[in-house]
Amino acid sequence: MLISCAVAAWGTDENRLAAATAQANNNRVPAGELKNGVLTLQLEMVPSTWYPEQQGGRSFPVYAFAEKGKAPQIPGPMIRVPQGTEVRVELHNPLPLTMYVRGFRTPEPVPVAAGATTQIHFTAASPGTFYYSARSCKLSIREIGLLPITEDLPMGESPFSIESPLSGALIVDPPGAVPDDRIFVITTWMEGVITPPFHEVVAINGKSWPYSERLNYRTGDSVHWRVLNPSLSDHAMHLHGFYFRVDSTGEQEGDRIYTPDQSPHAVTQYLEPGSTTSITWIPERPGRWLFHCHMTAHMAPEQESPPSDSPDSHLSAHSTDDPTGMLGLVLGITVTPGPDYRTAQPSGQKPRQLQLFVREIPPTRFSLARMGYLIHEPGTKETSDPPPIPGAPIVLVRGETTEITVINQLHEPTAVHWHGIELESYFDGVPGWGGDSPQVTPSIPPGGSFLARMTPPRAGTFIYHTHWHDIGQITGGLYGPLIVLEPGQKFDPALDKIFILSREGPEEDISPQLLNGTSQPRPLVLQAGTKYRLRFINIGTNDSDSIVSLRGEGGKPVSWRAIAKDGWTLPDSQATFRQAVQPITVGETYDFEFQPDHAGELTLQADMHFLMTRISQTVTIH
Repeated sequence: MLISCAVAAWGTDENRLAAATAQANNNRVPAGELKNGVLTLQLEMVPSTWYPEQQGGRSFPVYAFAEKGKAPQIPGPMIRVPQGTEVRVELHNPLPLTMYVRGFRTPEPVPVAAGATTQIHFTAASPGTFYYSARSCKLSIREIGLLPITEDLPMGESPFSIESPLSGALIVDPPGAVPDDRIFVITTWMEGVITPPFHEVVAINGKSWPYSERLNYRTGDSVHWRVLNPSLSDHAMHLHGFYFRVDSTGEQEGDRIYTPDQSPHAVTQYLEPGSTTSITWIPERPGRWLFHCHMTAHMAPEQESPPSDSPDSHLSAHSTDDPTGMLGLVLGITVTPGPDYRTAQPSGQKPRQLQLFVREIPPTRFSLARMGYLIHEPGTKETSDPPPIPGAPIVLVRGETTEITVINQLHEPTAVHWHGIELESYFDGVPGWGGDSPQVTPSIPPGGSFLARMTPPRAGTFIYHTHWHDIGQITGGLYGPLIVLEPGQKFDPALDKIFILSREGPEEDISPQLLNGTSQPRPLVLQAGTKYRLRFINIGTNDSDSIVSLRGEGGKPVSWRAIAKDGWTLPDSQATFRQAVQPITVGETYDFEFQPDHAGELTLQADMHFLMTRISQTVTIH
């Protein structure tokens, strides 16, 4: 598909210097004037200079929305009105190209010619989480799709990246009091899609970690967030330490608000380009926590510095002294004890003891050096064998306290995050951030150790993996399944099948996709009439749009029953039989019950759509 979009030069260096600085918009103050059921708003689209980190740091020439007479904002000024409000927008375009505006309840994008002013009127008829945006391209994000953009739109040379901050939240509240919530809008800036190296700058409400907003709550608070992704990238948004309830999912022009019995619970929520979600969660334990995109490209430092012609270039290399080692789509959360908080009392039980060795795997004639986890239970014979990849299952029991001593035998620091487990912040595994002042979670130095304590409150499928910012560790093999069973249950690998999606090596476009640590999985043999639990885990780097499926003759999906998401057992209303096709983003887990009823041959497939890769495993039913 050939996409025709207008192209306009940003202008001379003098024009760039003259552009107004875009202000980060925390989406706390609605724009315009609301009077007698009518919102009046004057908007402009203007050239701006965006500082996603600190002022005076690296900057980017962009177009941004501004209220007339005010500084431009990234994201654009928030429109927030009660349901039924008449919205009157006067939109001025001083840019040197026609812009197409969408999101204002018009059936087609509204063209605003260069130098023109357009009036847009609509009624906010339905409550929900929406956004408005502008581009010089007539097609929407959904119509373009990710692949055609990368093929046909030279973002580094056209205005598409310059335009990417041209979006803002549009929130329609139901009748009554305005909800006490926060709105977070994701922005991306891309370069090098056509001419490598590729670079992507990402921000939440206009800022990247460690300059993004720090949030403060008390235990027992009911926290309501709306997260909007008008960007060209997809995101896998992960909350540490707590589950959230998904209240709605939607896109620019539509919102699905879930009934209580259909609301998913999760620790990771996928946001495809152009999508939105609203979530609710309750911080139950004090400490410092994170909400971040689980894609390594959106939370880890760039592996290479962008090229620059001069030290003060807006593309010059940047660095941070932030001890977490992270950058990008990250929000820091501090939870302090509320008036009703009570410290949990020790159970009096003697904790179970485990050791987790982090070891290097030397290179061979056939493979590069890798890393892995080796589990050891005191009282058993310690081994010097190389660790498996992925790490063997760590099997815990709901309500049973376990202490895991992580012993770092690498030649570099590391840290282990217990993904999805509800535990104390200090043991969560985020070095330089986790814990409760003055105690801060340390990294584990070479030759050092760290004791993590946890008492899992629920049974399910979780993940243990490195939370060190070096992408080489996660692609080197530092991940494994963490299974929590109900008291009295036994883990039976003959009936309990684990499937882990991952990558080998940091170069995403050439790194093999792996299933359970191999690119060529051996056939799996199952018995007809036997009930199995299939546990799927995605811990790939940026494989955010993966799909797993189980297919029979002619590629037709068979049927399985959903039983858990991110370790949360599904209620009866959601634990249904369905086609065996499941999207699974980075940082998600899904559990299914499968009982083959006759002999035959099936294929287990894992597809990563954006990079068009597939890995398959033959499943033989006897």
